[in-house]
Amino acid sequence: MMRRSLSSLPRLLPATATEAGRAWMVTFTDLICLMLTFFVMLYAMSEPDPARYQALVAGTPGMSDVGGGVQPAGAALTATALDRGRAADLGYLGRIFENLLADNPELASVTIEKREQGLVLALPSELLFAPGDATLSPAGRQAMFVMGGVAANIGNALDVVGHADSTPAGSRWPSNWELSLARAQAVAQALRDAGYLRDITVRGHGDGLSAGAADNARARRVELVVRDHGGGA
Repeated sequence: MMRRSLSSLPRLLPATATEAGRAWMVTFTDLICLMLTFFVMLYAMSEPDPARYQALVAGTPGMSDVGGGVQPAGAALTATALDRGRAADLGYLGRIFENLLADNPELASVTIEKREQGLVLALPSELLFAPGDATLSPAGRQAMFVMGGVAANIGNALDVVGHADSTPAGSRWPSNWELSLARAQAVAQALRDAGYLRDITVRGHGDGLSAGAADNARARRVELVVRDHGGGA
């Protein structure tokens, strides 16, 4: 009885030699394509295993893991290699800014320091402003044009912090805090003009240091703080 049932099964399907017999293959092919598309979508949405990722990078000749992404070994550290849609690694950014300062003698007085809040670039006020002024000087505009070329290509959040010394700000400014804030705003606007499209946090800290002429010279500065996370658009 079982043999007879199995032997009669092919009679239920149309003969493959006819068009009706081949019609089911169209639906079957569509089903297979949809299943493949579904599995490709699942794979694309999956998170890569960090251990396997590092093993792949280590085993690929000529590649190295720089700043969380794969970069060819010996690749140039330039701003154009950055992805402005995401925050870049601060160590990688630090090397880019170091190369920038080395290639531009007018930025020799700018210092770079890694702190808890992020990568801090300190720009002396003498580089940017005339004494007691908050309008960028020609040299200051050139310096911000060069610095802005990097800032415009990063997705990291930025803070601009103004500092003043203990010398009275004069009649134009009610206090050193207003002067430091106005200078920070001028630098922030220069970064926006250079193409940085995200929000910038602007702060003024007034008197930074207060003992002696040397301390006053260090206090007069504007700091650009590059955060390790992305900024709001």
